Amino acid sequence: MPGDARQLSFPPGTELVFGPQAARRQFISERIAAVFRGWGFTEIILPAFDSAETFAEAGEETELYHLVDREGRRLTLRADFTLIAAKALALELRREPRQIRASYEGRVYRFAPSGHGHRVEQSQRGLEWLNARGAVYDAAALMMVRESLEAVGAGDAITVVGHAGFIHAVLGEAGRRERRLYEALDHKNPSRIQQLCQRVGLDAGTAALLEALPLLTGGPEVFTAARAFKLSPPADAALAELEGLYALLRDAGAADRVLIDLGEVRRSDYYSGFMFQIYHESVGEELGGGGRYDRLFDRFDMDVPAVGFGFNLARLAEAASQGGFAPATPERLDEKEGSAALKRIHAMRSQGKPVQLEGGA
Repeated sequence: MPGDARQLSFPPGTELVFGPQAARRQFISERIAAVFRGWGFTEIILPAFDSAETFAEAGEETELYHLVDREGRRLTLRADFTLIAAKALALELRREPRQIRASYEGRVYRFAPSGHGHRVEQSQRGLEWLNARGAVYDAAALMMVRESLEAVGAGDAITVVGHAGFIHAVLGEAGRRERRLYEALDHKNPSRIQQLCQRVGLDAGTAALLEALPLLTGGPEVFTAARAFKLSPPADAALAELEGLYALLRDAGAADRVLIDLGEVRRSDYYSGFMFQIYHESVGEELGGGGRYDRLFDRFDMDVPAVGFGFNLARLAEAASQGGFAPATPERLDEKEGSAALKRIHAMRSQGKPVQLEGGA
């Protein structure tokens, strides 16, 4: 009796990768891991779930995936690497205060709209750099991003850099409470921005600046253009910080393919300084992103300046060139050859050479 075809399907949004695509994904992840190791980072393996409180800032309640354990505790599947890494590494810092360079790979589980319907599982590789205070570390993180992209054949991607402090200062308390304003800024929609500014009751000067933000994108000329507006002291300080970061990258010869975007917004609220997203012309969504989050460890009563970022491995695989990825061709042996085939396999594998035993169905 034939089985129900539905038994051979998975829920929408899950991720299944097999064969050459999985090998390519692994190759890309290993290339990035090699870059991270070259900068002195070591791996951390993080829990796949934790208490719901850990991921309170990861997204709306309806976007998270919960479970209840046998003792009745409500748990949440890992929805964000930085949030759970902060908790894990806070334990390390309590034992021994120091600078920590930690890298990770794994999946996050969070409902997210996509051009392909929606996603639940996303494979990521990224890093967290703790007790890394100042713009030099910000520039170093962006240099690692560039090196990683080049290592996987996606060196033509663009890194779009903004500043959380600038956006927060311009929006003010009233603007920050209006989540739709963040969405309008993210979508670069001046008419929607204008409409929401009126609804929130922002003053004319603030509204004019917010409406102009979609155009304040480019190179160092953006800083001059922004100062044509009346900026509050916190906004001016954030702008100066971003300008200093760009100058560091330029002086290091690493400012190519970096785009300043003063209207850059990130989904997560924990960013406190520079923040960025990575884009490629062949992929309709960001390849990854990150930034600075100096206040994230306040919840543990710890002062830990930190910077980090992550790549979405599925999207990066779409953007990366095939160059450098050439799996070795195995020697094929037939199962019908029996012990002779096994003897040959033993000899080949002792030399580290690839083999493939074939037959069966």
